[in-house]
Amino acid sequence: MEAVRVWAIRAGSAGQADAIFLEHGQLALSSQEVGGDVSLLSPSRGAFKDAFIRGAPDARASSAPAQAGQLYRFVHEMRIGARVLYPRKIDRTVHWGEIVGPYLYEPENGPEFAHRRAVRWIARLSRDDFTQGALYELGATLSLFEVKSYAAEFRRRFESGLGPTEEDSEENAVRDVAESTNDFIARKLRTHFKGFPLEPFIADLFRAMGYRAHTTRKTRDDGIDVIAHRDELGIEPPILKIQVKAHEANVGADPVKAFYAMVHERDVGIFVTTGGYSASALEFARTRGNLKLVNGVELIGLIQKYYDGLCARHRQQIPLRRVLVPDASMPDAD
Repeated sequence: MEAVRVWAIRAGSAGQADAIFLEHGQLALSSQEVGGDVSLLSPSRGAFKDAFIRGAPDARASSAPAQAGQLYRFVHEMRIGARVLYPRKIDRTVHWGEIVGPYLYEPENGPEFAHRRAVRWIARLSRDDFTQGALYELGATLSLFEVKSYAAEFRRRFESGLGPTEEDSEENAVRDVAESTNDFIARKLRTHFKGFPLEPFIADLFRAMGYRAHTTRKTRDDGIDVIAHRDELGIEPPILKIQVKAHEANVGADPVKAFYAMVHERDVGIFVTTGGYSASALEFARTRGNLKLVNGVELIGLIQKYYDGLCARHRQQIPLRRVLVPDASMPDAD
């Protein structure tokens, strides 16, 4: 059974739609650029984006997908029965409701907030009743967005009357630190190591892992970017042959197969990407015992684990420091 989704919506930059939300029992989204009943548009993000561009030709092109995407989700993804959060700035409360009606276009009640959905408000709590992590998620800049990371906390607090426990706060604190660190490392990889600069960084990472590693760009060994080995001379198997891709999209099977063709039977091939892999690439690697695919998440984990062994220059490019966080997995001592 599909879980009930949780959404969050704002009443305008200055709370202009607050009365519509609470007195009229309707959610309202401001999108004057897309006039008319948008339920008549083709139910696709592309159609909504095109309508937004037609209605606001002078708007920045980069803003069109986000603005149109919010309206599309308001019309087609917010299902009747879904839960909705309204963080009210006026009194620092959070309102919890249920979507009870389909999308309506009501320009006669004000063109600025003509896109409407009926809502039944269930409960209201102070912002102080939630963990800091939950409040951070509500602080997203979008007018409409789906709540994911802390949906369970909001649901539990509003529907069972249970507040955040001490264990919740500890676990959320650890998760906040971990997620922030992962995001920071990923951003630094995109900023400082796009393309060829990633190759010497990966070589340095393998040295931190205890290997002797060097890049091969000077020798123009096509397809093999880094070679790593345990012995001083680099003749004892297995020799690690590593290909590196600063690539946000999924790597397909063809590049993986082309790389593996250059890996000898006694060697180990390691394909490292800052993104992910397609299902066919993963299936191909699963049947090769001497081929390892390292995705962006695993790469970030390795960076954190072996960070202290990186050279000073690379630590300056990804500046981190060790901190103490609660260990929620350990029982309290008597």
